[in-house]
Amino acid sequence: MIRRIAIQAALILALAAPMCPAEQEITLDDFIGTAIENNPRYRITAEEYLIALYSDRSAQSIGDLNLIASALWTESYPSPLSYFTSYQNTVGYSVGLEKLFPETGTSVKLEQGTLKTRSETAAIPGFPSFPDEAYTSNITLSIVQPLMKDAFGLITKKSLEISSRSRELAEIKLTEDWEDFIAYLTDEYRRWQLCHTNVELYRNKLKRVESQLYLVERQRKLGLSEELDLIQIRQKFQGYKLMLEQAKMDCETQSKRVKRVIGREDNTEELVPDEFESNGTVPPEEIAMSYLNAKSNIKSTADLLVRIQKTNFEMKENETLPELTLVMEANPNSYADNLDDSYTEIGTYRDYTVSLNASRPLFNDAADAERDRAREEYEKAMDERKDIMLQSQIGLEGLYINLKYLDTMLKLNEHDLELAEERLRLEKEKYDQGRNTIFFVLQAEDDLLEAENRKNGTLFARESVINQIKLFTDQYALDYSDVISTEGI
Repeated sequence: MIRRIAIQAALILALAAPMCPAEQEITLDDFIGTAIENNPRYRITAEEYLIALYSDRSAQSIGDLNLIASALWTESYPSPLSYFTSYQNTVGYSVGLEKLFPETGTSVKLEQGTLKTRSETAAIPGFPSFPDEAYTSNITLSIVQPLMKDAFGLITKKSLEISSRSRELAEIKLTEDWEDFIAYLTDEYRRWQLCHTNVELYRNKLKRVESQLYLVERQRKLGLSEELDLIQIRQKFQGYKLMLEQAKMDCETQSKRVKRVIGREDNTEELVPDEFESNGTVPPEEIAMSYLNAKSNIKSTADLLVRIQKTNFEMKENETLPELTLVMEANPNSYADNLDDSYTEIGTYRDYTVSLNASRPLFNDAADAERDRAREEYEKAMDERKDIMLQSQIGLEGLYINLKYLDTMLKLNEHDLELAEERLRLEKEKYDQGRNTIFFVLQAEDDLLEAENRKNGTLFARESVINQIKLFTDQYALDYSDVISTEGI
């Protein structure tokens, strides 16, 4: 009977208890993978790269083969070609191909055209009459070659080189943006872990003080403790409750933020991070500094910016030269009474033309100013590269200094925590023996809490430093190479 009542009471309590949402543990890799799938920031960086990629493709297509075509229709009253022609009508077409060869700057055009001319003439005795219709057909081959300004396609080639460098720059920026995003996600996840660690820490503290409070209250009833002891432990109990609520507030805020970041804000399950583990190791400072100065994305970006400005300066310098263009044209043609003969007889007549065309502004101030501006931008880019590398070296060196001291501090924290735990044990022992008051036990509890907080603060500060070192050394690009790749874009 008693057992049945106990079971019924347990069922009633279970049914009356509020339903707790299920918990789902998420690892750091799962968190990053889910955010990459759902967060728009990742897609924005990919779209920026695609814009640069398509812009380069557009620029590189300057050498594509072009189809050209035209049609002609004219009427004249009277004809401007002859005094004796009262009316003339001309109909024609031309089709051809045109291509620019960027390697040499040579423009080649091959075109075929035909004109049909119909005229009306007055009859004049003693003179032969002209045909009412005549056909002329030709094939024109023209070659244009710059010799000074844009000599052998220099400006064209430099423009294409700038476009290619800009695409390379966009690819590096894509990798850097993705690495920044992963570092940001790692920081968010570590904050999430820290707030859960704090909640668990204060919850355990509260349970321990609550058990002490219960003991002191019993002792007070038996006259074994003073009123001051009871007030002190009640005050401490309220203080720990306040700390727990503060930790819960921070943790709920961070949990909501985490759900938003990974696109799971509508998920009813309670998401929790896994147990804290270190973010791995970093290379020795000498290796990291050598990589930064030789192969890092920071160095590659600075070098590309210098190359782009150097190429732009060379292009602007060439634009200050006079234009000197060699034009060669061959024009085999025919003249016949019918269309078929005009095609078969192409080449009966031939025209060949070779010309040199030169021009230059009387005052070349605009081109000279653009050249001088490009020179200053080139020199500025070289100085900026030096500054970027200097600041990066200072930053990386400072991170390794911080890491060295944080490692030392972590060892000191662990020893400090051991001492705080031992002190609490001894204070409790003395209190149980009646050799001190609860005040000293509570003070030891506070010191232990501070020691635990200091250790956690050092741990997570160390993780933040490691996160930044990984950014400087592009380790995230290696660790997540299957994710941050342009092949799938």
